Amino acid sequence: MHAVLGQRLRAVRHIRRLSLDRLGTRAGLSGKFLGEVERGEKSISVDSLYRLAVVLGVSLRYLTDVREATTAEAEALCAMLIALPRADRRRAYQVVRAMLGKRSA
Repeated sequence: MHAVLGQRLRAVRHIRRLSLDRLGTRAGLSGKFLGEVERGEKSISVDSLYRLAVVLGVSLRYLTDVREATTAEAEALCAMLIALPRADRRRAYQVVRAMLGKRSA
């Protein structure tokens, strides 16, 4: 469960082009702590997750729902990616492939 949450957090952070330190500063958390959360090493409070969700512009549910992605969630993710500027879409694609453990093309 922690690993899925961490992967999701990392993916959104990368799409938003935020470093751990920058995200931490905006959310009132340390970058070191956020790195540990992303690696699944630490738990995080609901209050802290809420602050991250606000900074990242995603719902708290998106960050915390660790069930397998549904078709609707996949479609929502695709819509979000399509809305990105062209240069950012390639980067987002690379992040998603890295999350899935595949080499970038």
